[in-house]
Amino acid sequence: MQVFHLSHIDLDGYGCQYLAREFFEDITFFNANYGKEIMVRLQDILRLIQKPADDLDRLGEKFRTKNNKPEKILILITDLNLSLQESKFLQESVDSIRLGLNGNPIKEIEILLLDHHISGEESAKEFSWYHLDITRCASKITYETLKSRFNLLNPSNEKFLTSLVQVINAVDIWRENDEGFELGKVAMGMIASSNELNRFMFDTHNRSYKFKLLDSLKEFIHLPDAPVSFDNAIFRLKKIALGGDPNQDTMDNIISLAQVKLLESMKEKCSVTYQEKQGFLSYSMGGVSVLANLFLRRNPEFDFYIDVNSKGNISLRANGKCDVSTLAQHCFNGGGHKNASGGRCDGFRESFLYEDIKTQISSALKKIK
Repeated sequence: MQVFHLSHIDLDGYGCQYLAREFFEDITFFNANYGKEIMVRLQDILRLIQKPADDLDRLGEKFRTKNNKPEKILILITDLNLSLQESKFLQESVDSIRLGLNGNPIKEIEILLLDHHISGEESAKEFSWYHLDITRCASKITYETLKSRFNLLNPSNEKFLTSLVQVINAVDIWRENDEGFELGKVAMGMIASSNELNRFMFDTHNRSYKFKLLDSLKEFIHLPDAPVSFDNAIFRLKKIALGGDPNQDTMDNIISLAQVKLLESMKEKCSVTYQEKQGFLSYSMGGVSVLANLFLRRNPEFDFYIDVNSKGNISLRANGKCDVSTLAQHCFNGGGHKNASGGRCDGFRESFLYEDIKTQISSALKKIK
């Protein structure tokens, strides 16, 4: 079975995904906050499912596995309530993919939504795959539902997973008298503040980082002073999860090095040009002075570094090879210093897809004063 799992971006949302990976070997994760991003991620999932179906359908073939049965796919959505419009879109899209262009079944697709937000009641009444339970957090619903249908890949983890679910449930539905509530508060704050790896630039690594931090709870969850011990250890655990040595370097240096290593793996994708100068474009990194200078020192083929946030505000950095004050003035109605400037991209449209951001900024960089 191939699983596509969309979840929220808080402790409960990532908790659902942390638990789901204990049941499935082939699972692809997506995360969304509420609002427009939900539809964007649903479309991402449907595109990944649809593409091979379209290709094979054009060849006049049915999409089959080796035993000549339709490929099984599970679209799992947790800790997110869909509007009636979003639910109808998902249902209609899946029905279309199931039939294929020639009316032949192509994929065996199941939708399973597990949530606890009462705002999803209208959709829950309309669709059988929409399971709403306001008495449990989404992680608890997910764990108990999957456990009733599938086997754990590693049964030895069951004790820890059961305890983790209790902790998340206590804090997410705010049961102050439940065991695990105080530890849940610490874990909730940890996930909320674990933004060292930007999720739009480093989606997979951001999620893996959070999973590593949840993994570290294994050493604390059964201690009598677990909330205090874990709270005291988080700073050190974050350094380790980011690949640093907590005894040898500062958090700032560890974060910057981790980010630069990831950016270096994206050079081709993130490369932009201004006249004859080559730049690197990032999205919503924020506070890029240390990061940009480290990146430019390590990657001399780049002349400038540019970061844009969701509002279209621009940060520009250089290391003596490009006058970014002139660039900012020409392209972004801004200015500043030769090696550090800023501005704003006119008509900028917020997007959840990096490709859309790059198209807008590349167009602005081609402007001629």
